[in-house]
Amino acid sequence: MAFELAKLTGMKVVNSELIIREIVSEKRVTFAELTQMARDGEIDLEDLVRNVALDYISEGDVIVEGRTALMLLDRPVLLKVFLYADKKVRVERVAKRRGISIEEAAREVERSDEDRGRLTERLYKKHFTDPSLYDMMLDTTYLSYSEAAVLLEKMIKWRLETISR
Repeated sequence: MAFELAKLTGMKVVNSELIIREIVSEKRVTFAELTQMARDGEIDLEDLVRNVALDYISEGDVIVEGRTALMLLDRPVLLKVFLYADKKVRVERVAKRRGISIEEAAREVERSDEDRGRLTERLYKKHFTDPSLYDMMLDTTYLSYSEAAVLLEKMIKWRLETISR
């Protein structure tokens, strides 16, 4: 969905995958070596990802998605949005997007929810679905990615207009 919104707004999408690829490239290490460095305590990978994401935010015009966005919920940004959908729909979307079975997708969704829950509990003492963490929560159960992107583009434009007044 973030890439649909990026097409509409001209913003860049930033997520953990992009940041880790950038870190691997800059440090000239493999992903396996980076993972081992994190396990050995040589680097704090979460802190490193957060700092790179903050650099992107300071440059402006970025959409931060996924776990990286969860790491930044305590920072002032233009708009913090939580997209959610019925679990069955989420599983179907993951299966289709990744080309995996419904069963495997269900395990992925469950694991992802657990990871997000642990992360936000540790960082903010709240569950990742807590409305107080966000400016807006959008149920995408019956929306396509394109429809959700159009709604968010309108919200971004409204926010920008509100700020410039």
